[in-house]
Amino acid sequence: MRYAVVEEQGRGTYWHDPRPYVAKLPEILPALPPGAGAFASHPEHYDFSARRCVKDLKPQGLPSAADAMDRYELRFTRPGCGDDVLVIRYTGVGSVRITSDDGGAVDLSDYNTVRLDEVLPHGTGCSHELRLTTATVRIECEDLTASWSPTSS
Repeated sequence: MRYAVVEEQGRGTYWHDPRPYVAKLPEILPALPPGAGAFASHPEHYDFSARRCVKDLKPQGLPSAADAMDRYELRFTRPGCGDDVLVIRYTGVGSVRITSDDGGAVDLSDYNTVRLDEVLPHGTGCSHELRLTTATVRIECEDLTASWSPTSS
């Protein structure tokens, strides 16, 4: 990630600091597509005590990057809650990269949750990078829409 900070301090211990990204967001926002801008600038997005914060969300699956074909969708739940909490739909997908820190398969255990994310202008749209505990997901697309289920409002 370019601005948000996720640093492993020790096994299972991380330093999370979204402030550099949040400080840059007013400059970035005009260049983001509407859906991406709305998602990135939501007041609870980086508020670690808020219901709509992305930190600690658990991906419910990572569809193959080969299946992206212009559209891609990610679903997340909050640990301890079985219902979908957040669905992100990407349109005009140019690329999807999913990499694990050790080069192997990405483990979707309860441990591998979102640490932070960052939405930046890119090409004709935006890039969305999600840093998980042991992996990174990066999607380049025209725009994205994020919807929260009623259980998280």
